[in-house]
Amino acid sequence: MILKITIVLFCVFGLFHTIYIFIPLYTNKTQKRTEHIQEAGMSLLIPAYNESLVIKNCLMGIHHVNYSNLEVLFINDGSTDNTFGILNELLILKKTSRTKIGLLKYKKVNGIYYSEKFPNIFVIDKENGGKADALNAGIEFAKKEIIITLDADSILEPNSLNEMNKAFSNPKVVAAGGLVNIIQGYKNERKTLLPSFRMSGLIRFQILQYLTAFYLHKTTQAKLRAITVIAGAFGAFRKNVLLMANGYRKTVGEDMDITLRIQELIGTKMKGKRIVFVPEAVCFTECPESFRNLFRQRIRWQKAFVDCVITHRKSFYRKMNFGASTYLIFDSLLLGTLSAYSTLLVPIVVLMTMSHLKLAFLLLCISISLAILQNIATLIVSGRYGHKYARKDLISLLFFIPFEVMFYRFTGLLFVSIGTILYFFDKEGWSRSERIGKQVVFNNEGNVTENMGG
Repeated sequence: MILKITIVLFCVFGLFHTIYIFIPLYTNKTQKRTEHIQEAGMSLLIPAYNESLVIKNCLMGIHHVNYSNLEVLFINDGSTDNTFGILNELLILKKTSRTKIGLLKYKKVNGIYYSEKFPNIFVIDKENGGKADALNAGIEFAKKEIIITLDADSILEPNSLNEMNKAFSNPKVVAAGGLVNIIQGYKNERKTLLPSFRMSGLIRFQILQYLTAFYLHKTTQAKLRAITVIAGAFGAFRKNVLLMANGYRKTVGEDMDITLRIQELIGTKMKGKRIVFVPEAVCFTECPESFRNLFRQRIRWQKAFVDCVITHRKSFYRKMNFGASTYLIFDSLLLGTLSAYSTLLVPIVVLMTMSHLKLAFLLLCISISLAILQNIATLIVSGRYGHKYARKDLISLLFFIPFEVMFYRFTGLLFVSIGTILYFFDKEGWSRSERIGKQVVFNNEGNVTENMGG
């Protein structure tokens, strides 16, 4: 019985992985528009809880973004470290008043401040309520029509908001995800940020995973109108849509939850609207550098996924469209979660019974081949967008791919399996990964001006 289930799952696995390879490969790179597009108003929301290690770098990155119709709202969510003090020192804050919409719920706001140095930057100081609560407070006080959400450890590439603006010039677009790159995967060479592959295997694994997730998976899902999560590190939304969705829900996966609720709106009240992926809109974020922090992050991600599936289960194929429902159920739930247990169990059963060895070996070889092909497709597609490695790095990467497929993907199965089980014992448990403080700062021309932290 287990073997039959495994074969069925493997066929579904092969279908989805083939789609993820061929659609991005045969999708032409989006041509940048040359005509002038009027800047839509954007409110950049940055929730911050104990972000003293990275908040300065985030601020400096924002200062060099090439976009004028922009306001920035840092939301200090009851930090117990010196986050507010650093913001006060860098911005020279003065208390002010600001009107709110009055539609969303959030913890008490202790004060709103404006910067004497940068008139378009504000700080909302509030009691701790979590990331979703902080975002709701930011939406309430935001004045612009487009809401950009950014993590405090994210650094925007200078032209990123212009690329988002191009996407939102299409009135059918109600939400968009940007491309998130891992900052440890770059080196500063002559004031230019270049991809590098000279780091520990744990970071190499995450770099490949991020590149595949965005350049292959997001591209494919966007084409099929099946995006189920806009990464919290860099997302964009029409403000009226966030209000229609009643803001963010307090959960460990607020980014996935809000995306699914927007998909529900698209399937019911906003027919013809869509969520898109904008690979030209880039931000940089740090990834965990220790196995402990990676474990914490991935357990949190898996808890978030399980919570969203349970919460939105009645919307599949009813409120959500066919693409989003299919990818969520078959790719994310069936292949991404449930199959993890059979994948871990089948080798044990085969070795204990010594039966079906040839079939098991065949399936293993096909799986490895598909994974390697997917990584190669990732390199090809990412290269079209300028993410190209030097020859030495490329050789190192190609040698690392088999090791990544055989070892690191196995650890991913463990994360998924453990995270799913832990959800049912402590679904609201939220282990925060430690910040490193290793970031990069650009100038207005897109050149690197300095590396912060270390």
